[in-house]
Amino acid sequence: MSDLDDDLLALAGAGSEEEEAGVSGGSDSDVPLKRKTKPSGGAAKRRKVEEEDEEEEEEEEEEEEGDDDGEGGDDDEGEEEELVNPYPLEGKYKDEEDRENLLDMDEIEREQVLFERSQEMEKYNERKYLLQRAKQQQQQSNQTNKKATRSSNRSKATTGAKSSKLDKLSELRKQREQRTTGRRRDEDFEDFEDEDLEEEEEEDEEDEDEGYGEDEVVWGSGSRNKTKTRSYERATFEDIRKIKVGRSILHKYCFYKDFEETIINTFGKINLGIDKRSKRPIYRMVQIVDIKNIPDKVYDLPNFKCDIYLLVSQNKNQTKEFPINIFSDGEIEREEFDRYVFELLKTNEELPYKEEVEEISQRLNNLMNRSLNDHDINEMIERKQKLQGNIQGFDAVFQKAKLMDQLKISKQQRQTGDVKKIINKLKEIDEILINQTKQHNNSKSLNTMSKVNERNRKLNQENIRKAEIKSSQLKKIIDANEGGDPFSRLKTQTKVFYQDLMKQENEKAINEAKMNYDNLIAEKSELESKIATSTYRILGNMDKMIKDIDINIEIDI
Repeated sequence: MSDLDDDLLALAGAGSEEEEAGVSGGSDSDVPLKRKTKPSGGAAKRRKVEEEDEEEEEEEEEEEEGDDDGEGGDDDEGEEEELVNPYPLEGKYKDEEDRENLLDMDEIEREQVLFERSQEMEKYNERKYLLQRAKQQQQQSNQTNKKATRSSNRSKATTGAKSSKLDKLSELRKQREQRTTGRRRDEDFEDFEDEDLEEEEEEDEEDEDEGYGEDEVVWGSGSRNKTKTRSYERATFEDIRKIKVGRSILHKYCFYKDFEETIINTFGKINLGIDKRSKRPIYRMVQIVDIKNIPDKVYDLPNFKCDIYLLVSQNKNQTKEFPINIFSDGEIEREEFDRYVFELLKTNEELPYKEEVEEISQRLNNLMNRSLNDHDINEMIERKQKLQGNIQGFDAVFQKAKLMDQLKISKQQRQTGDVKKIINKLKEIDEILINQTKQHNNSKSLNTMSKVNERNRKLNQENIRKAEIKSSQLKKIIDANEGGDPFSRLKTQTKVFYQDLMKQENEKAINEAKMNYDNLIAEKSELESKIATSTYRILGNMDKMIKDIDINIEIDI
C-alpha cells in the first residue's frame, strides 16, 4: 500500500503544480495576450488569401463572360455580314453595267425598276437600324450583368470578413471582463489592450469601407451615392411629340425674351407643297437647330411683320431656313417620324436621349407659363413698331441697289427682256421712295403751317388787347363830359384788324405784280427791236461777218 500511496501523492503533487502553473498563467497576461494576438494576424492573412482567391474567381468569370460576349459579337457580325447592300452604287445600281442597262430601258420601265429598288433599300436600312439597336441593348445588358456579379462577390467577401471579425471582438471583450476581477497590476495592461481593440475596430471599419469599391454597392436602406445616374435610352415617337412646336406657338412667343434658347433643338412639321399624284399636302418632320434674324427678308404674319427665320434639318447634310408661317400646327404622324429616322441613318445619327427631351419639354412649359413684366412688354412693342414702320424704306433701298447690279449684268449680256423687267421694278421702287419723301415733306409743311397759325393767333390777341385799352380810355372821356346824355347810344365804328392787314398785303402783292409786268413788257419790246434792226439775215452780211473774224493758226512745217 505504501507504494500505491506514494504513487497517488506523486500524481496529486503533479496536478497541483499544473494548477499553479495555470493560475500563474491566468494571472500573468503577457503570454496569453501574445497567443491571442497571433490568431487575429493569422485570420487577417486567411482573409487576404480568401479575398485574393475570390478576385481570381471574379477575373475568371469576367474572362468567361468576355468569351461569351466575343461569341455573341461574332454572331452579330455574322448577322451584319448577311446584310449586304443590294445596290451599293448611289443606292440605285449594282454596278456600272447595271446602270447602263437601266439607262437603255424605256422610261416607264426604268422608273418602275427604280421604285422597286428604292423600296428594297428602305427595307435594308430598316433592318440595319434594328440590328444596331439590338446590338446596343445586348451590350448594355452584358455590362449590367457584369456589375451585378462583381457587387455580389464583393458583398459576400465583406459580410464574411465582417462576421469573423465580430466574433473575435466578442471573445476579446469576454476575456477582458474576466480579467477585470484579477489583480490591480493587470489594469495598466488592460488599458493597452483597449487601445489594441480600438485600433482593430478602426481597421475593420476601413476594410468594410474598402469592400464597397468603385461601384459603391449599397445594401439595405443606406444610400452612399445620391447622384442620379444618367439614362442612355433614346427617345421614342411619343417622347418626340411632347416637344413639337407649331405655327401658333411660334407666332405667339416669337418676341419673348427666352424664345431662342427654348425653341432650339425642338421639333416641327413643315409644309413643302402638294403632291402631284395624290393631290395631298406634303409634310416633313424637322428639328430646329438655329434661329436667325434677316432684316432684308421681312414677311407678314397676322397683326405684325416678322424677320425671324428658323434653320431646320433632317440630318447634318440637309439644312434650310424657313419662315414661321411655313410650320404646321398638326401633330407629327408615324410615317413622318419613320422618314425622319431614315434620313438620320444616312449620316449615322440618332434621336436625342429621353433626358434631353424632358429638359426641352420643361423649358417649353416655362416659356408658356412665364408672366411678362412691363420691361418685357415694352421691348416687344418697340420691336414690332420698328419692323412695322421702317422696313418698307429699308427694303426699297436694298432692292434698288440689288436691281441696279442686275441691270448692269443684263445690259452687258444684252438681255433686252430682263432689262425691261428690271427697269419697271426700279420705277415701282422709285415711286415708293417718292411717296415716303412726300409724306416726310408734308409733315414738315404741317409743322410750318402750325407755326404760322400760332404767330397769327398771338398777333390777334395783341391787337384785341390794344383795342380794349382804347375803348376804356374813350369811355372815361365820355363819362367826364357833363353835357353828354348818359342814356344816348354810343356811336362806334367797327374795325376788323386782320382784314386790314390782309388788304395791305394784297395791295403790296398787286403793286409788285404790276411792276414785274411792266418790266417784262419793256424787256420784250427791247428784244423785238433788236431783232428787227439785225442785219445777219440779209444776203451777204453773214459772209462779211465771217471775214471779219480773226483766227490765229500756227502751222509748223
